[in-house]
Amino acid sequence: MTGLLEDATVLVVGRGGGIARAIAFAARDAGARVIAAGRDRQALADAYAGEPDITTDTVDLTDEAAIAALGERLGTVDHVVSTASARARGRLAGLDRDAVRRSFDTKVIGPLMLAKHLGPRIGEGGSFTLFSGVAAAKIAVGTLAVAITNGAAEVLARSLALELAPIRSTPSLPE
Repeated sequence: MTGLLEDATVLVVGRGGGIARAIAFAARDAGARVIAAGRDRQALADAYAGEPDITTDTVDLTDEAAIAALGERLGTVDHVVSTASARARGRLAGLDRDAVRRSFDTKVIGPLMLAKHLGPRIGEGGSFTLFSGVAAAKIAVGTLAVAITNGAAEVLARSLALELAPIRSTPSLPE
C-alpha cells in the first residue's frame, strides 16, 4: 500500500471506538502501521480483531510507569495521537473530586507523560496530537469539569509545540 503515512508507525491512545477508531483506520488506510493502545486490552483486541496493520497494546494514562513501559516496548514511533478521556460530568455541587482528578489525569497529565516518554522516540517529521473537546469552547451547565480539562489539554498541546519542536504538536478540537 502507498499513502501519506507509508512505512510510518502511528500510536493511537484511546478507546476502540469513536474518534480513536476512525483515526486508526484512516492512518492504516494511508499506509501506516498502527498501534491502538488503551486501558482495556480485551476491548481493543475485540475492536481491531482481524484488521491488518493494526495491533493493540495496553497503557493506563494515569500510571507513568505504564507509559514509560509502553515507550520501551514500542521503541520509535512517527506519530502519537491521544483521544483518551475520563469525563467527569455534572453540576458544580454534585461533582465528585475523584472523578475530576481521574478526568484531568487521563486527558492532561497522562498525555504530558506520553510526551515525556514518547517524545524522544518520535523521529523527524513526526507529530504529537492531543484531542481536547468542544466543551472547552462551548461552556454549558453540567460540563464544568469536562470544559476545564479540555481547556487544559489544549494549552498542553500548544506548550508541547515549543517543548517538542521540531516535532509538530497540535491540539485538535472535535465538534
